[in-house]
Amino acid sequence: MQDPSTALSKKGRTLTTYQKAKLQHTETLKFSMIEAAASILQESGAEAVTIRKVAEKMECPTKVIYNLFGSKEGLVKELFLEGCTLLAAEFQAVPEQPDLKRYLYGLGQAYWDFSQKYTSYYRVMFGGAFSEFKPEEESLQTMVTALEQVNRIVAEATERGLMNEEDPKLAVELIWASLHGVIDLYLGGHLPGAAGARALYDKSISGLIQTLFVQAN
Repeated sequence: MQDPSTALSKKGRTLTTYQKAKLQHTETLKFSMIEAAASILQESGAEAVTIRKVAEKMECPTKVIYNLFGSKEGLVKELFLEGCTLLAAEFQAVPEQPDLKRYLYGLGQAYWDFSQKYTSYYRVMFGGAFSEFKPEEESLQTMVTALEQVNRIVAEATERGLMNEEDPKLAVELIWASLHGVIDLYLGGHLPGAAGARALYDKSISGLIQTLFVQAN
């Protein structure tokens, strides 16, 4: 009789343990819950995101969600962390360029794209969607990791004497605050249309780069 594990491997499949399978199932279920909460946030606003509403959308008992996240705050924390993961992926998809100004411009564009594709996550991370939620140190460190490429570009430009601003941390904060301001105004309905908001955003990126970087003679 053929060994079952051999038969499976010949079909390109691998055996796994019960614990690994259970963990994979749990992670998949958690991700589905997070996506459901993000969907509710997008459609109906933060006040509509409750354990009961998520349970209704997932067609499961509220107990399942409490077992996975502990509380609504635990669910919001996972929304925040998933948003950081998505933002990092958007940045990592930007091709590296030797011209640091062009590279930074590309990352700025990726930041806009993230805010439009994942608006609900963006609002949790930067828009104060849940006023009672205060990211703890672990969560804030995840944010730093998501912004790693921006930090690296600014640090390298500073080391090479290409920046007018000598403090890399302050330079990153200037970039972040300025671009976030345009996005926040647009998401809040204070700018006239997507095309106008995008044009303003592009000019903001170009202006920031021109201000922060030393201009060649």
